[in-house]
Amino acid sequence: MKHTIYILHFVFYILLLSACGNKGEKKDPWAVPEHEVVTRQMPELALTDSIAVGNRQYVYNILRTSNDSLTKVKDDMGDLYKDNTIRLTIRRNGTQFFDKTFTKATFAKDIEKDFYDNAILDGIRFLKAEPGQGLVFSFAVSYPDSDMSVPFLMTITDSGSFTFIKDENLDREEGDSVFFDDSDGV
Repeated sequence: MKHTIYILHFVFYILLLSACGNKGEKKDPWAVPEHEVVTRQMPELALTDSIAVGNRQYVYNILRTSNDSLTKVKDDMGDLYKDNTIRLTIRRNGTQFFDKTFTKATFAKDIEKDFYDNAILDGIRFLKAEPGQGLVFSFAVSYPDSDMSVPFLMTITDSGSFTFIKDENLDREEGDSVFFDDSDGV
């Protein structure tokens, strides 16, 4: 009988040790798994199109690329997003007319700091040609993967100079969108 008591004490002692040893490895079945932080980037987009204004033919090229040297922004989930550069080149009647690369910093003075710190340069789109005024493009600085954006209008004059204004027209037609539609490859 003594022998059985020793064996029971020994088994109890072993069970006690094994229960204490697994505390650090025990997982809470209700715990939310940790989110793995990833770095995302928008796909590179290239677009070439043309417009005739009077007797002048304009061919414009738009190239949006993610840029590793620009500051990354973080979304609500903690994921990082690479910011973009957008290069716009325009040829007028076959001659180089305009060539400039834009970053989010181009628009910094017209964007609230908190929005600026959490947004990326999203897209550009040709809007219209204004005879006597120039070519009008729209830009968007946006929170990544969201509809929250600050749109801008850029007018390029006949001399090749340009000006920006914040676009206050939030009632644009769908065709006048300031966003690239990634689904159609534009």
